[in-house]
Amino acid sequence: MATSATRNKVRLGMCGLGSFSYVIGNTVQRSKKIELVTCFDPVAERRAATAARYGCAMEDSYEAMVKRADLDGVLLVSPNAFHREQTEMAAAHGKHVYVEKPIANTLDDGRRMIAACEKAGVTLLIGHVHRRHAANRKVKELVDSGAIGKPIMVEANLSSGQGWELKPDEFRWRDDDSGCPGGALMTIGVHQADTLNYIFGPIKTVFSFFTHKHIPAPVNDITTTIFKFESGILGYLGANFASPRTNWMQVYGTEANLTRTVARPDRQFDTERKVGPDESTKLEMVKKGSTTPERIELKIGDPMLEEVDEFADCILNGRKAETDGRESLKALALIRAAIESAKTGLPVNVEN
Repeated sequence: MATSATRNKVRLGMCGLGSFSYVIGNTVQRSKKIELVTCFDPVAERRAATAARYGCAMEDSYEAMVKRADLDGVLLVSPNAFHREQTEMAAAHGKHVYVEKPIANTLDDGRRMIAACEKAGVTLLIGHVHRRHAANRKVKELVDSGAIGKPIMVEANLSSGQGWELKPDEFRWRDDDSGCPGGALMTIGVHQADTLNYIFGPIKTVFSFFTHKHIPAPVNDITTTIFKFESGILGYLGANFASPRTNWMQVYGTEANLTRTVARPDRQFDTERKVGPDESTKLEMVKKGSTTPERIELKIGDPMLEEVDEFADCILNGRKAETDGRESLKALALIRAAIESAKTGLPVNVEN
């Protein structure tokens, strides 16, 4: 059997076949570096539907998947609480691991995942795709180059009305570590949490308010967090499950301000997107002394494809994952600090 080092494609299995698995599966189909070989989900109907959709095999258990000698790695699109056990099992069988964000529900689980993959010498890549969006790459470039002067404050929000569709009797929507601690912040706000760390560096202290007021599922549907970066920059992050979709970031500098907006409606993940995130994004700069926004041109890409292809390159060529376990733990640390702050009503330092 040819090894991954002697092939042009990596052979992967996908575990967790809910609605977001369509996004991963459809992206893998666009890749020239990946072959989806097999799939697993505890629900037999999902296994059969995915196998038929992508022309791959299906397994009766996750253990059977990771024991396949012809498999290079796994794509974990499973509930957060399963990530640690599934990652440890995959690593023990020499399989590289891609995990859809967040890395885990708890810092201890995340650290154990990192340790297992490092011990086994396999890649651990976490799917924090939003930092790869063209506008976020450009914001980092402008901030790092000094184009806005010294950054002094940032505000961001990522919210979605899809929370109205969450089922209260579904186990993953419990407001504890076995389900979805942090509610909207853990599920969708984590994208902004990672992007903020990526652009501005580590966050030192957070203060948060969470509440559950609107959606049927018993998780916090409205969250707001203010924070201070180690650099002294101040910030705000909002995430909710009850309003129409919004995705924006406002960056304030001593010489210019940046506004990044993404205009995309809520949708079901198992439907094809006609327009990608980069095409839906607008980035503008207003310089000191001006009131006229300057549109910043963006290089349109395919962020999800970039991410899964990077995972393939890690396996084929030994590339280091940009969002590896240690990098991805930063976003989770912010969220865990926010959860603690919301419970205690006090500021909480982030574990960095």
